Amino acid sequence: MEKAYVGMMGGYAVLKDGDEKHKASHIVLTIDEYNTLIREKKSLKSQLDEEKTAHTNDVNEINRKAVAYKKKVEEDAQAVKNTAEKRVAAAEAETERQTNLNKNLLRITRERANAKRGLQPKRSHSGYRFSGKIMQTKAIAGHDKKTGAIYTDVWTATLETPYDGTIPIHQIQDRIFSDLMGTEGILEKLYVKYFTYKDNNSVIWKGSYSEAIDGADTNKNYLFDYKFMINPKSRLWEVQITTTKSIRALAEMMA
Repeated sequence: MEKAYVGMMGGYAVLKDGDEKHKASHIVLTIDEYNTLIREKKSLKSQLDEEKTAHTNDVNEINRKAVAYKKKVEEDAQAVKNTAEKRVAAAEAETERQTNLNKNLLRITRERANAKRGLQPKRSHSGYRFSGKIMQTKAIAGHDKKTGAIYTDVWTATLETPYDGTIPIHQIQDRIFSDLMGTEGILEKLYVKYFTYKDNNSVIWKGSYSEAIDGADTNKNYLFDYKFMINPKSRLWEVQITTTKSIRALAEMMA
């Protein structure tokens, strides 16, 4: 391999050592040198192509694994979801079964209690009746600085339920509330209004007389206190209600 420059006649001349007149503009290669350079170039190109192919394959493999991983994650997540949904469905079905079972047991309990007490028709009768006097009593309506407590007339009545006293109150209380509340409930039949708690409207509110009448319609009768008890003779649950006005005595509940 030698350095060369373009001569006066347009040809190429080899640049000799010590020639300061001319400046090399070309490189002159022998055939072997040229062939060697071409082989090296082809080899480098081939190596580069192989590296590009390997890189492309690596990228494709990474993408394939990523897609496969994503698919597996989605499949695993779906499997977990399906399992959870099956468990929820099974739990809901069991809850519904237990609810229906409890309803049937309570219905049977009520019908048997009605039949035992001679309440007719035993299947449709509410199962509630007065088990004691409907009576007037006193409750504190406020306080006076000089005279002390101020009393007012209120009314109480004890309602016998159709539910066996051996059933724990926490298992039967919501059922009693359900019987008392609503447009077809016992309290509505007695013309007694009631309040519920803001955080749980399935439980009847209880408090003081003053709280019950605060802002309420003075022409209406409001329930403001109640107590649960078991009658040892009838062995049934009873609920004693206390209201702001007199309680209506229903003939069907006087049996």
